[in-house]
Amino acid sequence: MAPNRSVYFFFIDGIGVGQAGPQNPFHTLELPGFRRLMAGGDLTAEGFSDISEDGLVVRAIDANLGLEGLPQSGTGQATLFTGVNCAELAGRHYGPFPHSTSRPILKERNLFTRVGPDRAALANAYPERFFEWARQRDRWSTTTRCCLDSGVHIRTMDDLRAGKAISADLTGAGLAAVANSPVEAISEKESAERIQTLCGTYHLVVSEYFHTDKAGHAQDSEDAGRRLRSIDRYLSELMDTLDFSRTTLVLTSDHGNIEDLSVKTHTRHPVPLLVRGPGSSNFKDVTDLTGLAKGILAST
Repeated sequence: MAPNRSVYFFFIDGIGVGQAGPQNPFHTLELPGFRRLMAGGDLTAEGFSDISEDGLVVRAIDANLGLEGLPQSGTGQATLFTGVNCAELAGRHYGPFPHSTSRPILKERNLFTRVGPDRAALANAYPERFFEWARQRDRWSTTTRCCLDSGVHIRTMDDLRAGKAISADLTGAGLAAVANSPVEAISEKESAERIQTLCGTYHLVVSEYFHTDKAGHAQDSEDAGRRLRSIDRYLSELMDTLDFSRTTLVLTSDHGNIEDLSVKTHTRHPVPLLVRGPGSSNFKDVTDLTGLAKGILAST
């Protein structure tokens, strides 16, 4: 039986709300999908409008979590998936993998565990080399660690080929080189359709996109443009494909990075929280990364 309501949590690594200028691809690129999702705004400090209305929340939220230094993926993502300030728990920002102090919290309080392993799905598919590397080192990303702790299936290339998963780059165009097996590239439209199908089965569907963070660290404006245009096309397709009468789309990040290509590091900029759908009112009071989990749980 299809769930009465669902949440699609689209996590994008390393996008912040920074100042407009040549260093910021959100300023230099035309991104109509983002604008459409944001009701006409854009992801720059100057073009960002705080919106909290029926069916839509647009807000810049804090990713620094009360600590000095640059936010990192390990503690930031663990905070997003548990609602616990894992940077404060560790006494510092830490990444890219979850800090040892986050592990018990992730096991007990991660979103997949709390929603239920039969009601939650991680949509990304991972190649066999990812599993080999992670098992040998016991170094799992936050999302896959949450799957291991909760019993949620980590999807493989077989799931991708069967149309039951999406690639981290949305199309699979760059996956063949690392998968050591044939991968048929698909469009952003087909990926959006796969997500809609999953949302018809699960109460919570999560996908993660990490290539933005890589482009930011590389200060590669060409790659940043390619990645953001693909995400933008995907957002446009999601807007046309998701059933917003019952599905809530939630988009956010763990820290800034790609919005300032003048530096190789993460930034202390706020990150966007973009929510569209029937559960949007559950996010109207979120001000930092700790509030996301509560909003998602209330919306599933």
